[in-house]
Order: sequence, then C-alpha cells, then structure tokens
Amino acid sequence: MRAPGKDLAKQLSAPEFKEGVIMFWTERCRSLLQERNNLTREDLEYTAQTVAKLKDERLKSCVAELIGWGDDERAELETFCAIALEVMKQAKPSKLREAALRVELRVLMREKQ
Repeated sequence: MRAPGKDLAKQLSAPEFKEGVIMFWTERCRSLLQERNNLTREDLEYTAQTVAKLKDERLKSCVAELIGWGDDERAELETFCAIALEVMKQAKPSKLREAALRVELRVLMREKQ
C-alpha cells in the first residue's frame, strides 16, 4: 500500500490532498497497529515462555517476530501516530504536500541504492 504522493498531489487541490493524506494515514496506522498481537496477553505470554525453553534459536527469533510489539511499544506507537496525525491536521496543506513529496523522494532514493 503506497501513500498518496506526487500523482495525487497534482490531481487534487491542496485542502483535498491534505484531507486525503490524513485519512490514508489514519486508516493505515489503525490497521498496522491492530493486525498484530491478536492473541490474548495470557496466550502471548504462554507462547513466549514455551518457545523460550526450546533450543532452536531460529524458531525463537521467528516467534518473537510474529508476536510483535508488547503493550508498552504499542502504546508508544499509538501515541506517536496520534501526535503525527494532529500535527498533519494543523499544518498548512502546502506544507503537508511538501512533506509528502519529500518522503516519497527519500523512498525513491533508497530504492535506487
């Protein structure tokens, strides 16, 4: 899923683009934060304790990656996303468009390297 970028910025007015970017990132943050840790806290702890007893380090690493974030990390991410979305709402549409284009350029530069 790609963020609204240069193509969309050319098609929409600044306020429409701003609203589209905010809506996109609100939904994207919500889906990313909710797609992990679908097990109950008790089940996550049981899984982590059981896997920790195994000797296979690769399996331990895989399970840790699948479990994802803990409660503190999730809370930090939710707070960061909420702050970022509020800043986006308060920014001028032209500044939001400029920031979105700058981020897109950085991504393109990384892909070329």
